[in-house]
Formats: sequence, C-alpha cells, structure tokens
Amino acid sequence: MRIGIDAKWFFTGPVSTRVVFWNLLPELFALYPEHEWILFLDRRDESRNFPFHPENITLRYVWADNNMLSNLLLLTGQLRTLKVDVMLYQTFPSLKQVMPSVAFIHDVLFRDYPQFFGWKERLYFLPLPWLTRHRVSRLIATTEFVAGDLLKYGYTDSRSSIDIVPLGVTKMYKPESDHDRGRLDAVKEKFGLPDRYLLYVGRLNARKNIENLLKALKLIQDRGIGLVIVGKEDRKAPEWQGLLADPVNRERVLMTGGMTDEELTATYAMAKLFCYPSYAEGFGLPPLEAMASGIPVVVAQTTSLPEVCGEAGTYIDPGRPDSIARAIDELLSNGELYTRKKLLGLERVRQYTWAKTAQALMESLYKAYKNK
Repeated sequence: MRIGIDAKWFFTGPVSTRVVFWNLLPELFALYPEHEWILFLDRRDESRNFPFHPENITLRYVWADNNMLSNLLLLTGQLRTLKVDVMLYQTFPSLKQVMPSVAFIHDVLFRDYPQFFGWKERLYFLPLPWLTRHRVSRLIATTEFVAGDLLKYGYTDSRSSIDIVPLGVTKMYKPESDHDRGRLDAVKEKFGLPDRYLLYVGRLNARKNIENLLKALKLIQDRGIGLVIVGKEDRKAPEWQGLLADPVNRERVLMTGGMTDEELTATYAMAKLFCYPSYAEGFGLPPLEAMASGIPVVVAQTTSLPEVCGEAGTYIDPGRPDSIARAIDELLSNGELYTRKKLLGLERVRQYTWAKTAQALMESLYKAYKNK
C-alpha cells in the first residue's frame, strides 16, 4: 500500500505529539518495509534534517500554518496526485474523502473540561464531529476513555468504527540501578536536584493542577523531601507566585524548566515518587515513563489515568490537597507498599511498547483500506 501520514507536527508541533511521531515512525518503517510511506511535513521545516531515509519514504512539504485549514483544503490534491491508498490524519481530515482515511483523535477534553481551554480553541474544534462522521473511514483513540467521549459527543455513531491504539514507553526510561552513576551525578549537579524528591513532569497549565500539588507539599509528614517540577510554562499557566513565595515551598520546590531526554530520564530515575494530579488526560504518558523508571506514581482518579496505570497507580482526588498528601505519606511511610507499587509499575509498562502501538495503528489502516 501507499500510506499517507499527516506528520506536520514532527518538528514543531505539541510536545506530546512530537514524542508520538519520533517513536512511532521508526517502528512503522521497521515492521512494515513492504509499504510505501508518504509523509506530509510542515514546509517551514524543509531545511531540517529528517532522520529517516529508507527508499520507500517520500517527503512532501506543505503549508501548515493552520493544521485544520491545511488538512481540509490543501491535502486532497496531493493525495490524488501521489495515488495514496489510505491516509492517516492528525485530528482534522480533508474536506473531500478521496480514499480510505483514519483520523487520530488524541482527546476531546475541551468538551468535558471547557474551563481549561480558551474560546478560540473550542471554536477551532467545532467542525470536527461533522468531519469525523462524514469524511473518515475510522477513528483512532489512545484509550477507552477517549473512545467513550468520541461516542458521547457525536464524533462517530458506532463504537466499532473506533480503534484503540495505546502509546508506548521507550527503553531509555529505566530504574536508577540501570543508569550510569556518573551521568546521574552530572544531572543532579547541573540542576541542583535534592537528595530526596517528589517529581512532576509535564506542561504547567491549570489543567495539570500544580497548584494543589504545591498545597499538598505543606501537608505531607516528611518535611525533608523536596519537589522537582520539570516543564515549561505556557500561556494558560496560572499565577503561582503566592504559593512559590511561601517559605515552605520556597525552600523545597525546584523548577528546572525544560530538559534534554538524557537529563529527563536521569531525573525520573533518581526521584522517590512521581506525582501527577492532573484533572484530565486523554492518555497520560508521564506516569508510564515514571513507572518504567522504577518509581511509584500518585495520579488522579479521573479520565484515562486509572485505565492506563491500573493497579500500579496510587489514586487521589485532584481537587483535594489533603488527598494528595495522604497518598504521598502512605507510600513514603510504608516500605512494603512502596516496593509493591514499584514492581507493579515495572510490570505494567511492559504492555506499552511503541512496536505494539505501530501494530495497532496498522490494523486500523488495514481495516480502513479493506472496507473502502
């Protein structure tokens, strides 16, 4: 088959989507060399070096200043010219369905949680349900939670048209004992990481609920443990200056900003616990990365997180700092529970590999092509 992939976010898209592309594409190319791959990339990235060069890959650079308009109006002609057999879109499909197609919908959280999204974002996605009902063959969701939302809000009329394609965890996330000690020490020194710390990794907007994590820090019994927050603030980030200025938090909280992959894997591995009190997630990759790094996870009992973390997660009410603090206290004070959750996490992440992601995605594309 000649398979088209909307990969315009490979270099400059949202971090979570870039992680998917960087890890998924090499698995697809390695597992399915018999197919031809047509990748549509942002023309602003044409000078960048695309890292994969098999002979069966064709790159096409297109206008992508607005992903919705690019997909709706511009890709159709290219797809016809290139004789693509089946197309994988990121979110928005083309206005005309000229061949079997699949839309990858990572989440529709703005429907249940509009308070975390601006009116422009909500308006932007307004045409999507009509397009997914009438202009694609199948939908991909990463979790049953997202699939349920797609049905609930009319993105499709049939559960049978949705394929679940979970994300994966790379092998670079591993327990502390499997890392080079010298590299760990170098990262610790560079960022001034404390000897013992709780860890949060992710975006720093209101939906991620860092505010209640900071409030919980003052309530936990272990006064000697710090909190390391890895991530870059975005335009939806709340004002935390009051909480960070508090004497307790000022001494115990370290905000590192962004990190390289190597620095991040080391920071995960040296943490004591991973805390992810996010109000809503379509999947939730950071808790899996933490579990692969050999540390227990404290996560919100909402949306997709229980589905992803299973028995390995320790669950909290994200709206209550005391709930977060109690879960942290329980893990830090109970060595048997801590070890059990650590081992459950290492076992859980074995289900999530990028090879399995690639295989599930290909099954969806095959279904779309065979039912044309």
